[in-house]
Amino acid sequence: MTSLRQNFFAILFLITFPSFAIEPDRKLPTATEYLEMGLDQSLPFIESLSKEETKELITTLRQEAKQSYPKIDHFYFLISHLEEVSAIEKEQARLKSLLWVFGLAFIIFNGFLAFLLFRQRKAVSDINHILKSD
Repeated sequence: MTSLRQNFFAILFLITFPSFAIEPDRKLPTATEYLEMGLDQSLPFIESLSKEETKELITTLRQEAKQSYPKIDHFYFLISHLEEVSAIEKEQARLKSLLWVFGLAFIIFNGFLAFLLFRQRKAVSDINHILKSD
């Protein structure tokens, strides 16, 4: 009975205080540990990082690389800028193709509306013709 009561209070405690149920901060590997990781280990690790952890890892990697290559900051900013330019160009190409899709949809929709208006006018004139002949 006491274990049931303890479990109940433990569950109640975890439900009412969700901040205590959060997983404790994990320790990020050092830059050398990360660089020595295999690609199959590092890729899932990188995908699980938060934004703050990613910034921290970038900073430690840059500090580690600065010891062997003093101009790593220039290299890093050049690479990041080039990647941003590449991403912007890809985004612009997607937006351009999306614009073509919207334009085509607009033309098809206007054609459909014109067809409906033409058929409606024909139907109204046929109804008027039938009413006049009676």
